[in-house]
Amino acid sequence: MNNRCILIAEDDASIRQALADALTGTGYTVHEAGDGRKALEILFTQHIDLALLDVNMPEADGFKVLAIMEKECPGIPAIMLTARGEETDRVKGLQLGADDYVVKPFSILELMARITAVLRRSPERPKMPAIPSFPGGTIDPSARTVIFDDGRTVALSEKEFDLLVYFLRHPNRIIAQEELLIRVWGKSAKPSQTRTIPVTLARLREKLGSDSALTRGFENMRGIGYSWTPPVI
Repeated sequence: MNNRCILIAEDDASIRQALADALTGTGYTVHEAGDGRKALEILFTQHIDLALLDVNMPEADGFKVLAIMEKECPGIPAIMLTARGEETDRVKGLQLGADDYVVKPFSILELMARITAVLRRSPERPKMPAIPSFPGGTIDPSARTVIFDDGRTVALSEKEFDLLVYFLRHPNRIIAQEELLIRVWGKSAKPSQTRTIPVTLARLREKLGSDSALTRGFENMRGIGYSWTPPVI
């Protein structure tokens, strides 16, 4: 048995189940996602040793998830799964950082061999950074809650939690609205066309408490983006 953990991001439930059965049957721990948003949530909150990414996923396709992985979770190897075998798609995946590329339909045994080979080549890759804490409290990713040192616990929605974690992972820098839309929501819409970010951030600040040191660290730079400065306790 091994202790490696694999993310299966595949929107076809039958393929996802077959892969999960094969991998768990050989000792791997498995996390499953049926779309790109769920895949990113798992990547940001769980220890993952390798990701299997379907190219044609809803919410955020495999290429987009891979690009975000390379930026936010560097070092996690990825194998692309796709029904498209065009050379341009293979090249795109490899240029974005994919370690291998498997075209459907594929043999489970072949894929297992490729997984073993990729993991063998990547024994020392850096692991996903832990969910950061902050002065005055901690984050519980399993429950999506913020736990303050004074005992107060605040439950957050999925996107409120994802947004907060993104700020905590990128302190003391200006984050453009476009970056937040892509990294947190998996969208490519122009910021001027959506109120998603300010609405979500307003709800987050209200839940955390407008007078808390954590909330006071947020700054809206109109027309530029947002920043978060860690509180000094």
